[in-house]
Amino acid sequence: MSLLNVQHLTTEFHTQDGIVHAVNDVSFSVNRGELVALVGESGCGKTVSSLSIMRLIPEPPGKITSGSILFEGKDLLKLTKDEMRRVRGSKISMIFQEPMTSLNPVLTIGRQLTEALILHKGMDKKAAEAEAVDLLNKVGIPQAEKRIKSYPHHFSGGMRQRVMIAMAISCQPKLVIADEPTTAVDVTIQAQLLELLKSIIRDLNSSLILITHNLGVVARYAHRVYVMYAGRVVEHGTAAEIFHNPLHPYTAGLLGSVPRLDEPRKLRLRSIEGQPPDLISPPKGCAFAARCAYRREGRCETLEFEMVEAIPGHFTSCLVAFEGETPWRKTMS
Repeated sequence: MSLLNVQHLTTEFHTQDGIVHAVNDVSFSVNRGELVALVGESGCGKTVSSLSIMRLIPEPPGKITSGSILFEGKDLLKLTKDEMRRVRGSKISMIFQEPMTSLNPVLTIGRQLTEALILHKGMDKKAAEAEAVDLLNKVGIPQAEKRIKSYPHHFSGGMRQRVMIAMAISCQPKLVIADEPTTAVDVTIQAQLLELLKSIIRDLNSSLILITHNLGVVARYAHRVYVMYAGRVVEHGTAAEIFHNPLHPYTAGLLGSVPRLDEPRKLRLRSIEGQPPDLISPPKGCAFAARCAYRREGRCETLEFEMVEAIPGHFTSCLVAFEGETPWRKTMS
């Protein structure tokens, strides 16, 4: 049984201009001990999907209008606020995208680390502080006994992200959601943080949802991948299948925009022409059709959206692919 099973999730935001369909009928699952990646352009619905799982969508203007989020067989959308508060942090935790805005600037690192330990594990202050020091040591922060009394602005970006990881694992959750966990740090620190996160998740026997637009990170760490576009999942499968045999032209476009070591250095990267659609009035049929060079005129724009298992374990919403053709692979080779 899956640890997390999201089915037909729809999240909307009511604005002055109209209803923004940020997440539109999204389904995905995470198995125990698995690392699953959500990838796609900015604004495709990755972060809103994760905030919906955590029940952190601000109401108003946002609202989860339909679907189910089954965690260990229980629908999180049916829990009361108090019940969800007991799940959040203890069983499901989240590493937010920007640590400087996620950490409280007027509270010490120790105060912020001990809060969850006292609330969820029932520790007294002294025991919680000792555990907080151990957590800082575990994520590689030197002189943890002294640094626990510091404030967020005393830390570098990489150190703050390590503190966020420590907070996320403090109660040994079964699922960790990492939203762009390496955005604010340089490449060398990215590798350190990701290896640290991977080893901690393995030691805890937890699962991880990695939200990122860095396909290099996905190729190295993810077991399965869900590709999102315009608030929908347009393709999903194993990481190996997604990278070696993309079944959606949008996925192929993402892969084509990334430098590859096995290609000549002078080869120009390919971009995806056009802009994502307006989510206030999303188009009928395939949302990517207007930007797609392989669309079937008169069909892709009107065909009802549907995920099809084109290859065992590999799903796509692309009409061309489930008819047995992938002409975009010629441009990738």
